[in-house]
Amino acid sequence: MPYDIVKEFALLLYQTVLFDLDGTLIESAPGIFACARAVMQEMGLPPMTDAQLRPMVGPPLAVCFSDVIGVPKDRVQEAVDRYHLLAKTVGLDAIHPYPGIPALLAGLKAAGACVCVVTSKVTPTAQAHLERYGLAPFIDRLWGGIPGGSAEKTFLLQTALDALHAEKTSIVMVGDRHYDLRAAQAVGIPSIGVLYGYGSAEEIASCAPTHTAATVETLGRLLLSGSATLQ
Repeated sequence: MPYDIVKEFALLLYQTVLFDLDGTLIESAPGIFACARAVMQEMGLPPMTDAQLRPMVGPPLAVCFSDVIGVPKDRVQEAVDRYHLLAKTVGLDAIHPYPGIPALLAGLKAAGACVCVVTSKVTPTAQAHLERYGLAPFIDRLWGGIPGGSAEKTFLLQTALDALHAEKTSIVMVGDRHYDLRAAQAVGIPSIGVLYGYGSAEEIASCAPTHTAATVETLGRLLLSGSATLQ
């Protein structure tokens, strides 16, 4: 980040920050698209453009393959299983943290925040991504989708809240899609909609988040200012 965020701001707006992963901490679309295309090729499905695949970033994979790609219902689990296998090697070099994210996470930790990730990505893959891209040292807890089980965001967020035992007013969910912001509303916690990820400004606005942040720098100033006036 182009400033010393810890020295400039010492007061946390929220004591616990729950981050989405794809489109919030890491720019993962190129890797997701590469892996999805590999699955589609194996299954004999027609190719799709990046624009057509863009809605894949955010929802659980089963939803992506059924609703975005159009995989027949009886083959969705096959597609999900192949994706999980291929994701261990395909598209990894195309993924990276958004500029400024490592510094932001370090600043939050230095200021005493509890920093967590809540993602629909299955937990083993999410953990591997955090480690591969150098973010794991800053993350206190991770809640991801359960292989063969639920990846629904509200369920995952409620699971996180049950484990954290913190006041809801001290916790914020940060995400780039309506899945994140609607889930925060459903469980009764504040939210920050980021505009640098994969959700449109219209999508974010339709969810009426507590705050919005156009850039990583704006997000950092909001979280570490102790004030809700920096939008």
